[in-house]
Amino acid sequence: MVKLSKSHNGESAGINPFELEPDTKGDKQFLNILDKVAEIRALLSTICRNYMGRPLNATEITETEIVVNQLYAEKGITTDVNSLYEKKGGKLDNGKYVVGKIAKRMPTLTDFQKKLKERNNCKELAQLLIPFLRGNSLGIFDCESKITSEEEIICFNMKEIKDEFTKLYSSFVILTWIWQKFILKNKNRKRMIVCDEAWRFLQYSESADFLVNVARRRS
Repeated sequence: MVKLSKSHNGESAGINPFELEPDTKGDKQFLNILDKVAEIRALLSTICRNYMGRPLNATEITETEIVVNQLYAEKGITTDVNSLYEKKGGKLDNGKYVVGKIAKRMPTLTDFQKKLKERNNCKELAQLLIPFLRGNSLGIFDCESKITSEEEIICFNMKEIKDEFTKLYSSFVILTWIWQKFILKNKNRKRMIVCDEAWRFLQYSESADFLVNVARRRS
């Protein structure tokens, strides 16, 4: 069970919205960074709609795409699946040593907000994201992913989250994670995603469009 909570210390749920998984086209695998840009843009626009009563403006849309692409480029992550890994083994954060490829650290929301702030073109959006950073009230997804998808059953318990928008935000990130981990990684097996209480996504056009796009995707 993975417990999500809207705590004052921003308890990490271990899901990073910026994590990438290989996609496939025909018999070839690739990293679909364009789709990830669209997911991040939809997530930020939903946040913006809730707190400022508007979607992302033209400058914010452009800056989001530029910053997300720069974050991956700085880590040497391209459309090549092999770019997800370091070339050599070595020591992990837990002190263990591995031989072979080590997965690179993915960008986080803190990295995004920091670069957005440095570019100084979206001051309002950069300020709005502060509560969503690690250690703050909504910082539950500003982290490295710590949940694996090897378990037969994974339960996300959100019963302690009382705020409706925080539930939507959590559902948004979790749905993205499920798509990445259970659909993209297992395209040779038929899978079905059932989105309970989908009405949450329908409250905002951006999250509603995201849900429709997920439903239209083909495995």
